[in-house]
Amino acid sequence: MAKETCLALVFLFMSLQWVRSSTVDPPEKVTVTDPGHLGSLHIHWGPRLHRARCSVLYEVHYYDSSSSKWTSIRTSLNSVTAQFDLAQEVKVRVYTVFSGECVEGGITRSQNYTEVVQKPDRRGIDCFQAVTCVYFNMEHLVCHWKKNAEIPGKAQEKLYYWHRQLGHAKECPRYITSGGERTGCIFSGIDIPTFTDLNLCVNASSEQPIRALYSTLQIQNHVKPDAPTQVSVDTAAERQLKAHWNSPSGRIPHHCLLWQLQTSRNGRNTFSLIPSSDATVMLPLPDFENICLKVRSKLNKYCADSGVWSDWSPSVCYRARGREKGDVFLLV
Repeated sequence: MAKETCLALVFLFMSLQWVRSSTVDPPEKVTVTDPGHLGSLHIHWGPRLHRARCSVLYEVHYYDSSSSKWTSIRTSLNSVTAQFDLAQEVKVRVYTVFSGECVEGGITRSQNYTEVVQKPDRRGIDCFQAVTCVYFNMEHLVCHWKKNAEIPGKAQEKLYYWHRQLGHAKECPRYITSGGERTGCIFSGIDIPTFTDLNLCVNASSEQPIRALYSTLQIQNHVKPDAPTQVSVDTAAERQLKAHWNSPSGRIPHHCLLWQLQTSRNGRNTFSLIPSSDATVMLPLPDFENICLKVRSKLNKYCADSGVWSDWSPSVCYRARGREKGDVFLLV
């Protein structure tokens, strides 16, 4: 009897939940508009709902083709902005969510959703493979693109960019050319904000239609520092060697740098990560082995999600002389 009563209560609870959810309708109309920001699209729905003794929220799901995952946002507004790859399918779903007394103090989401699906324009030749960018020493951004072999010979490539501080997309200020063809862009004299999406579009003007290539990045994740300078190695107390170098000058904060040290002993290489921002490391003093070292850097995980290693510094070597004082020399 107790088991039957428990099952009945569970069924009643599920029925009430279904009834509550079934009384919540999704927005009647959802629109996705392109303001010309190279993938930053405006999602709007309406009319706005009102329910006595309840707060009305909206849950927006959109498909991120770069990660192959759905992303969700809850908002009390009736519009949001989301990032898409315009070369891929745009998928958006919007639910209505009630919370408060009208749903007995809980939260109820509509069972159904209103969906918008926009197919990309796949006409034309797929000529561009990828865009790669490097933010050199946090001073200037350089981007290159790769092309397929079938691109028409007389096609004129163009790169456009947009970020949230711009009212509209702009063209590359200075192109990189090779053999009379454009292969990249230098953003000279352009101030691009960090920790915000930079949208890029590469297309080409040709008698034959060519598909545009879209890319989105944040420049702090593409920083390549200058190589460390003034590398030195000196004997220190307690039979140790003290290696020191200078951080690259410029806009990169010193606390953002992660170091990698390569030491070579009689042809054997060892790599060590130095998480400290201090540009100094202590090494055991070799008795009968020569030791050479060089160092490079990139941004650490506290300042960026990823980064590009700098070039290696010149090698500096210490030549052992038994237990006597050794020689220090620079390899060039």
